[in-house]
Amino acid sequence: MRYLVHGGLVNGIRQDLYLEHGRIRRMVACDPQAALPQSDSDADPSLAGSWEIIDARGMLVLPSLVNGHAHSAMTLLRGVAEDMELMPWLQQAIWPREARLTAEDVYWGTRLAALEMLATGTTVCADMYFFPEAQAEAARDSGMRFIISYPLIDGLDESKAEAQRDACERFFSSLPDCGPRSMFTIAGHSVYATAASSWRFLARMCRERGLLLHLHLAETESEDRFCRERTGMSPARYLDALGVLGPWAFAAHCLWLDAADWDLLADRGVTVVHNPASNMKLASGPAFDWEAARSRGIRVMLGTDGAASNNSLDLFSDLKLAGLLQKHHWRDPRRAPVQDLVQAVTSAGHDFFRTGAGRLEEGAAADLVLLDLRKASMTPCHDPLANAVYAGAGAAVDTVFCDGVPLVRHGRIEGAETVLAEARTRAEKLR
Repeated sequence: MRYLVHGGLVNGIRQDLYLEHGRIRRMVACDPQAALPQSDSDADPSLAGSWEIIDARGMLVLPSLVNGHAHSAMTLLRGVAEDMELMPWLQQAIWPREARLTAEDVYWGTRLAALEMLATGTTVCADMYFFPEAQAEAARDSGMRFIISYPLIDGLDESKAEAQRDACERFFSSLPDCGPRSMFTIAGHSVYATAASSWRFLARMCRERGLLLHLHLAETESEDRFCRERTGMSPARYLDALGVLGPWAFAAHCLWLDAADWDLLADRGVTVVHNPASNMKLASGPAFDWEAARSRGIRVMLGTDGAASNNSLDLFSDLKLAGLLQKHHWRDPRRAPVQDLVQAVTSAGHDFFRTGAGRLEEGAAADLVLLDLRKASMTPCHDPLANAVYAGAGAAVDTVFCDGVPLVRHGRIEGAETVLAEARTRAEKLR
């Protein structure tokens, strides 16, 4: 199907976007006062054929959002453990419940996560969770782009670590079908939950197979202290000694880093993922040092983390928190300007995951979000990007395209009722 997205505000001017074969074929300036085209003959005559017309008048068109770090199926655990520190939260509330999860639970939890993310403008999610086969099925059925990580988390038990590595080798020898938009990669949980032998294995897999590596890094002070006492090194330097750090690595959190750690990440080409809502909710540490990353040329993405520690997957909400946290913590309203924040949640992730999207230009992949500027929260619109960052834009999402396909139309997602009903049933059993 081919689509004409008519009259939206694109890069500051009203334009028509012609979407074909998953890409932006053509962009044409248009008269915002003109009537909605009623037929192909009213559209650009040089583009023959049938085009379904999407009325985008009164809307801001942006590249879709990229969630750089999530545990999607944790939607089923939303709200089960509140007001707890990270390690008790994991050990007492989360891990015991996760031990009871089935593959079907993960499928429906991931479908629920996809509903929430799509409805708030996200089309790409880097996921780290159990049962990757179930995640693959959910990714395919949702229509979203998922980066599905096969995770190694062994609690530093070498016998478990060896078994998990063997299972990982088997998994990558015969990958399940995740659909044309998603991809597989690998993950190590953390320095306190993944053995050194597994980190070396993961580093080798990245080099030999060209895989990305998803990990948690320097999330809490206790993690930093544990690693220094056990290895004599910071978590970043320890992982680097194991060969883990490189341009294939994207590391979530990155709160407890000193200047030498930041220099190391920059030298190795590591991408970092800021998770403001989760970090603040679990009181994980100091504010993420965006300027330390920016000044060294380190790519920064944003992530929601899991719905049990956020508790939302609305990335527009986290975008606002990211900006406010930078300004508040360093008492400098100039930190994290609007343009940088939008880039972190759009083009930075699209570039890293090589979707071909992230920019509104001819030839780019058509992952788009249409924000209704007529909503009360978007009115007036003196600065469209400022509204997108700070004015609650998740609630203003009207239509979302992924790979040129409208997965959200005027706030509705096909099949949502079935997903919601099944997810509620499974969440109740886990409670």
